[in-house]
Amino acid sequence: MRSPADTQLPEVIWLDRFDTDRMPAAYGDHYFTHLLCHAGSGQFLMAGQPYHIAADDLVIWLPAANVTRLLFSPDFKASVLLLSFDLLSKNNPDIGWGIKGYLFSQQQPVIALSEPNRRICLTHFQALHERNEHTQHRFHQEVLNAQVQLFVLDMWNIFAHAMEQRRHLQERGALFERFLQLVQEHCMEHREVEFYSEKLCITAKYLTEICKKNSGKTAMEWIRNYTTQRLLLLLNNKHLTLTEIADTLHFSSASFFSRYVRRELGMSPTEYRQRL
Repeated sequence: MRSPADTQLPEVIWLDRFDTDRMPAAYGDHYFTHLLCHAGSGQFLMAGQPYHIAADDLVIWLPAANVTRLLFSPDFKASVLLLSFDLLSKNNPDIGWGIKGYLFSQQQPVIALSEPNRRICLTHFQALHERNEHTQHRFHQEVLNAQVQLFVLDMWNIFAHAMEQRRHLQERGALFERFLQLVQEHCMEHREVEFYSEKLCITAKYLTEICKKNSGKTAMEWIRNYTTQRLLLLLNNKHLTLTEIADTLHFSSASFFSRYVRRELGMSPTEYRQRL
């Protein structure tokens, strides 16, 4: 992303209350916008995705973010900090973390703050405003740059937990999807949770935890669900004998197959066939 051409814009703008009339023209093109909600609620669209704002939420809009349909409750109160693209770009303490932080804000522009983190954020807002205003300081730009870096590092520290949670959710979601794929492939012959957990290189307990968090069902419930679907398809095919079905599903004996069907369907294979 290139720096905005207009270098005459202020590097730091702080507003003690959010008011669209007080915001500079085209601020969304030139600034990283930080909005700290104190009371009330709001909502907006970003790239067509709806987001909601509540008290103690920090909202970050990246330069050129497609933010539309801003709506706020009558009691909405918020502090706003605008940092120019150039100022933040020149004071990125770490390239790797900078990319992670940028992508995180792009994907999750609203983050709920704890009370300690809310105070830290507001303190930075005020400190950046004061440092920017203190133009008589012999090392004004250096001090402002240092304050920006401190702010960025604290923001990354706040984001780190949320980023870690998002990563874990994505990893769990990927494992759950892979588990379902494996069950579809192997449920005809493998109906033990341990088989799938070993394939995924995790414990059976963790696999069940992942399934519960992603679907509300245990791993065994999913295995039985897929197996029952296959079982019904086979039983509905009158060209197959019960022995052939038992062999297809890798049951060691006809009696074991019959007990399994009775447990899952509430009747024996023969009784089910008679009802077709």
